[in-house]
Amino acid sequence: MKFKNTISILAFCIIIISIIATTSGILSRQGPGVYEYQSIRGENVTIYGKGLYQHMSSEVAVQGIAQDYLLYL
Repeated sequence: MKFKNTISILAFCIIIISIIATTSGILSRQGPGVYEYQSIRGENVTIYGKGLYQHMSSEVAVQGIAQDYLLYL
């Protein structure tokens, strides 16, 4: 019986931590905002510039936020 109780507590902790992680990805907005960056190969890349995904390209950041929404549900 004690083993089942421990597993239940650990599962609950994982749920709480995952909710905090996904919410921080969805709600974080700090940062300079969208800007252009020139890559090593000379290509211009649009950087998202806000929140948890501020150092990622705009295309990848939007996918990360969408994934956070799906995990939150």
